[in-house]
Amino acid sequence: MTRSCSAVGCSTRDTVLSRERGLSFHQFPTDTIQRSKWIRAVNRVDPRSKKIWIPGPGAILCSKHFQESDFESYGIRRKLKKGTVPSVSLYKVLKYEDTRDCRAYVTAN
Repeated sequence: MTRSCSAVGCSTRDTVLSRERGLSFHQFPTDTIQRSKWIRAVNRVDPRSKKIWIPGPGAILCSKHFQESDFESYGIRRKLKKGTVPSVSLYKVLKYEDTRDCRAYVTAN
């Protein structure tokens, strides 16, 4: 079964073609503290419980969600540096702001 990136809005799948294009795929860390940082960074909500999403054992993120400086190269393989947290193109919660003169959507940080 093909796995997909767990980041909201990312449609990248772990396929031979994706890997040939230079993408890599990374499982959520097993270290509790590091795993919590990744979960917070992904900022995903479980649609059923409306609580923070908890990744299953096969959950992955693609390399699009990491800085190039987050990687170490080992020949043709890439590995994330210890302590790396995903930070690129992650879902931002939108909130609606109504002002007197106009209405605008702003991105929450």
